[in-house]
Amino acid sequence: MDVPYKKKRMIVIAIAVLILMVYFIPLGCHGLLEPDEGRYSEIPREMIESGDFITPRLNYVKYFEKPVLLYWMNAASFMAFGENEFAARFPTALSGILGALATALLCAAIFGRRAGAIAGAVTALSLLYFAIGTITLTDMPLSFFLTAALSAFYYGHIKGDRRWFLIFYASVALGLLTKGLIAIVLPGGIIFWYIVFTKKWRLIVDALYLPGIALFFIIAFPWFYMVSRENPDFLYFFFIREHFLRYATKIHNRYEPFWFFLPMIPVGLMPWTGFFFSLFSKESILRSPEDKKIKDANIYMLSWFTVILVFFSISSSKLIPYIVPCFPPLAILIASDIDRMIERRKWHGKALVLSAVTGGLFSVALVVYTFIGGRVNPHETLPYALAISAGLLAGPTAAMFIAKKGSKAAYEKAVAALCISAAVYIAAHYGIYDIMGKTRSTKGISEVIMKERLPNETIAVYGEILQGIPFYTKQRVLLINSMGELEFGAKKPEGKGWFPDSHEFLPEWKSKDREFVLVIEKDRLKNLFRDGKTLETKKIEYDDYLILFNRRLKENEK
Repeated sequence: MDVPYKKKRMIVIAIAVLILMVYFIPLGCHGLLEPDEGRYSEIPREMIESGDFITPRLNYVKYFEKPVLLYWMNAASFMAFGENEFAARFPTALSGILGALATALLCAAIFGRRAGAIAGAVTALSLLYFAIGTITLTDMPLSFFLTAALSAFYYGHIKGDRRWFLIFYASVALGLLTKGLIAIVLPGGIIFWYIVFTKKWRLIVDALYLPGIALFFIIAFPWFYMVSRENPDFLYFFFIREHFLRYATKIHNRYEPFWFFLPMIPVGLMPWTGFFFSLFSKESILRSPEDKKIKDANIYMLSWFTVILVFFSISSSKLIPYIVPCFPPLAILIASDIDRMIERRKWHGKALVLSAVTGGLFSVALVVYTFIGGRVNPHETLPYALAISAGLLAGPTAAMFIAKKGSKAAYEKAVAALCISAAVYIAAHYGIYDIMGKTRSTKGISEVIMKERLPNETIAVYGEILQGIPFYTKQRVLLINSMGELEFGAKKPEGKGWFPDSHEFLPEWKSKDREFVLVIEKDRLKNLFRDGKTLETKKIEYDDYLILFNRRLKENEK
């Protein structure tokens, strides 16, 4: 007997609410993680402070590594919710949820509503998608705009309605404003290979939709024009250095081997990894499509996944978040395959067994790691490791028993159990975030500085850029021996005096003319003070860091 429609709808709504709770409620519960969250929070904070929303600045110098849209989104969030961690992450989390919704809608249009609902859950409740969707980075907004663009394009294509291409071009323009030219290159490559493999040559002409092209320029052109007018060297730095040189060379020291992203796919899909492997089964919708419509959809999804994966695998600069846009097409394939399993009342490809095995292996590795890896107390991490393991294993185990009844309704309930278990698994990772918020955030250091610092004291950091300190303290930071990614802006007039080397800083530290709050890692202390004489008047230890004060003038006055 089938599950009644109203009951199905209530189950879908309940799982959707659960996903929303998992994504949004805990967003503000831990400090901004270094370095990315501090960076992408401080830039919009400085925009609000200065009133300049055209030229991005980080630590009060020009910063052109990324376009402007995420900064605008975060600035709007700060103005709505205050300058805090929740507001910093809200636009990214919203992008993740909207990306999952776009994935669900496209899957529903091709494979039916049930498959669409499953696709939304698989997307939102996959490990890597969730992880990148709940920290403030450009990658999730980019993933959302790519998903919206490619979904609108394919829907307009199969429905023969070019008006949907307006959403495609608008989304590509917004993607360009989020992370640059890859928002054009990736959709173009995906559509190109789809046309090649399906021989739908007419689509080339259809895609060149003049109203859509006009809309693209209306959205994308104004900011690039205004920032270039105010900063003549922007175009070279942004397009040549941060696009072509970053992609083709090792300029940012982010080189990894070609195969770097391959293991990230099954790991990033957890807890749905078993269903990913089941796609290789002869009974899967990927290998045995029912008709040409499904075959064409499979080609589109494979083109979507493969072009992104290969593009970033070839690049000389690799970071894990780059492949997040790979996950929506995989979620659609997995969801449509699960939908087939429900319809045929059979778990083909040993999907549940593989889910249980991979989940079990991961759980054992995670529990072992809590005792032999990292710097955190095992007794603090073990409860989170066990909760993650329970979420991984409960779903496949419950699904096996529930589906034993053999009815379609039993299989639908089994999939609902998988989704709920996946939500538990994902939610348990906030425990890891909580630990990282203590070990990889400058919030605690910043709180000490704000409590102890006097109004005339300059905050200084040696040997690295701690991005969160300017955000939390609302102060410009003197960076010693650490231009890093701020080198471009540091060499401009507004950077003068704020990026000294050790030889320039030490005389100021020893003098009575300027007072500092110096943040330095304990292991680096001997690199700055080679004679061992730190000459501080006050010292505070905070984990691996020292916070030193040189209040000699005031001490002498006393």
